[in-house]
Amino acid sequence: MYYARDTAEKLKNSSQVVIYGAGLVAYEAAACLMGEPYGVRIECFLVSGREGNPDTMLGLPVLTLEEGTDRIGKEALIVAAVMGKYLDEIREGLHKKGYVHVLPMTFESDLWSMIQGDYYRHLCLGRGKKYRTLEEELERVHMPEEALEEKVHNVRIYTARCHVDRPLSEDLSRYSWETPIQAGAALTGEAICDVRDHVGDNISHKNGQYCELTALYWIWKHDSSSYAGLGHYRRHFELDEDMLKRLAYSDIDVVLTIPILNFPSVGQVYGHDHVAGDWAVMMEAVHTLAPDYEETARELEKGNFYYGYNMFIARKEILDDYCAWLFPILEFCEERCGDREGTYQKRYIGFLAERLMGIYFLSHEDDYKIVHVRKHFVEG
Repeated sequence: MYYARDTAEKLKNSSQVVIYGAGLVAYEAAACLMGEPYGVRIECFLVSGREGNPDTMLGLPVLTLEEGTDRIGKEALIVAAVMGKYLDEIREGLHKKGYVHVLPMTFESDLWSMIQGDYYRHLCLGRGKKYRTLEEELERVHMPEEALEEKVHNVRIYTARCHVDRPLSEDLSRYSWETPIQAGAALTGEAICDVRDHVGDNISHKNGQYCELTALYWIWKHDSSSYAGLGHYRRHFELDEDMLKRLAYSDIDVVLTIPILNFPSVGQVYGHDHVAGDWAVMMEAVHTLAPDYEETARELEKGNFYYGYNMFIARKEILDDYCAWLFPILEFCEERCGDREGTYQKRYIGFLAERLMGIYFLSHEDDYKIVHVRKHFVEG
């Protein structure tokens, strides 16, 4: 284990492990934990009620809280594999039933990300593929002593902000090295950042569809750093200034966050969560505009991992090449798919770009030195 050693030990040493939930998050968490390197024996799935839930999942029974009374001991470890917005209600219900050992493993949680990281790392090594972590690679970097005392230079990590961001209570001062950039600045008269994506060559007005990609477009067109990257106001790279200094002296080409696990496949989960027809248009775009990437696109579609959130750090020339590849494909999709009703599905261009990022970088894994870094998700 590299990321989640303590949690893995807790799972293996528990008398019973039960997954709370019977949706996609629960399915993916169970499939991951039952596989290598974890090999956890899961007793069953647990839900609050029968309506809308299956009778079995992954060959295991799905039981209501009442049905599980005789089968699940009060010392069982209950893994709450759900969307974060339901966690407090679920935890309260479990505590009322006498279950005190609850392990939150919500979709966006740092823990679930690390669990997936160990699973993916094990999978890569088992297939003879390299899995590099940023921390391990930076330990090998030798810097001039005086450079350690200097400020970070030639590495700029932007953090996408928006005028409609929700308030956050967590102290984020440890990310003071980030450069906030206001995405969708053209859509409001409110200026919340010194850097705004509606200046110069920009697509700021498309923020409703393109999400943080309007900030990425601005970075592509206007930034001149040696390395540039993009995070979010609620999703941050787990870095510090010393690591950024070392990155500037390293041979690393690209920094990606831990991949996101999808079962039964990336393509099927996309069709479940979004408009399935958009995926077909994206594949048509790749076939038409970037046929050299089509094989990797098919592999990602049938596979179980993709790189999420449009978060990455790269040498600027690589970021430029990626953006020159990405945005014509997105424009192809936008022209054919049009607009969407509702604020969530309206963001389909951003969702497609997450999968396209995996297609691009997986196609170049022999060309670029790619490393992985943890991200931190800020709870609401």
